[in-house]
Amino acid sequence: MDDETRRSVQVMGDRVLVAPPAGAERTTRGGILIPTTASSADRKGLWGEVKAVGPHVRTVSPGDEVLYLPEDAIEVDVRGDSFLIVRERDVHAVASVRTDSTTGLYL
Repeated sequence: MDDETRRSVQVMGDRVLVAPPAGAERTTRGGILIPTTASSADRKGLWGEVKAVGPHVRTVSPGDEVLYLPEDAIEVDVRGDSFLIVRERDVHAVASVRTDSTTGLYL
């Protein structure tokens, strides 16, 4: 298959395809690029926009913003754009414009 062929991408299982925020990759003073998925000592979470979800995802929809730890994600390249694949259980919070009557908290 040549480089110009476009493929359809389907997210599987309980996975969420997330677009990382702009500037999520860091560069050291020496010019070394640190990828979004590199683990760090501060365990800083990132917010990213959900682009697609797998068939077993129940609480997240495309267009939502989710909070996740970069080291829990798999970095993938889809048609020249960088995305992250995160398990639904590794999503720590969801911000959306949907208005549900539930709080999303489980006691």
